[in-house]
Amino acid sequence: MAETPQRAVSPQPTQISSWQQAETNAARWMRHWGFADATAHPGGPDSGIDVRAAGALGQVKYQAAQVGRPELQRFVGARPYGSTAQLIFFTGSNYTSTAVAYALEWNIALFTYRLDGAMTPVNDSARRIHHTPASTVPTAARKPETVGNQTFWQRNWRVVAGVSLLMAPLGSIGDEKTYTGPFPLDVLKFVCVLVACWSLGTFLIAARFGKRVSLQIRPFRVAIVSRPGTGAATAAGRTPGPRPAHERPTAATSTHKGGLVAEAARLLRTGSKQHQVDKILKDRGVGFMDRGRVLTEARKRNKRS
Repeated sequence: MAETPQRAVSPQPTQISSWQQAETNAARWMRHWGFADATAHPGGPDSGIDVRAAGALGQVKYQAAQVGRPELQRFVGARPYGSTAQLIFFTGSNYTSTAVAYALEWNIALFTYRLDGAMTPVNDSARRIHHTPASTVPTAARKPETVGNQTFWQRNWRVVAGVSLLMAPLGSIGDEKTYTGPFPLDVLKFVCVLVACWSLGTFLIAARFGKRVSLQIRPFRVAIVSRPGTGAATAAGRTPGPRPAHERPTAATSTHKGGLVAEAARLLRTGSKQHQVDKILKDRGVGFMDRGRVLTEARKRNKRS
């Protein structure tokens, strides 16, 4: 592969004297790390994304001030809905302790660069990217056609089977061999068929998109969350990082609801859209009804302040 010699030697020094050059330098390093299609978009409508690649998104700061937690929060909020791309942040200064802690939560790789273009990893996520051998470079950037090698039926048979199971109970209505009476017993039979078919159908459809279904009893709910080792990034050949603790499905309780409201209010004040904040709350395991209440309280708090 052409990436192997490219990986062996670090990019040549280049003088950085503007934010455009800083973004171009970041894209150059991302290509060196294996994200072969990384491209800088200087001056474009990036919404917080300065460098884009198939398996990674980068943001570059050309400033003397420390990068704090709010900058990383806006970066997370700018990630497209449902994206599993690796987030990489670059700055010419350094990071606050709260920013480093937030990056650990969200698996954001933090780098600092010198005016000669050299890169220094700041946290473990960045060190993994910086020192990964060429043979383990993410294949999402090198072989985007890997998933496409499967046929349509190989990729989607679970969806077809799942939808068929979801529709099966409706087809059983009126079957005289199944529903022989009395009426209460027929109703019970239909409910059992419905639950069995819908449970298996939901499982098959969720498995197709790299999800797992888990039941929580406090309060009772069904949560569909990403399963380790599956999903878009892994399907393309990438090895995902460890799941942050907040991504495990947990019920929002009164003990930390105030903290969620304060966090949501801060995100809304700093420019994050409501659907982006809702996505962050969902990733933290907050239920649908709880997310609505948190967002409502956050908007009220911002209006009062």
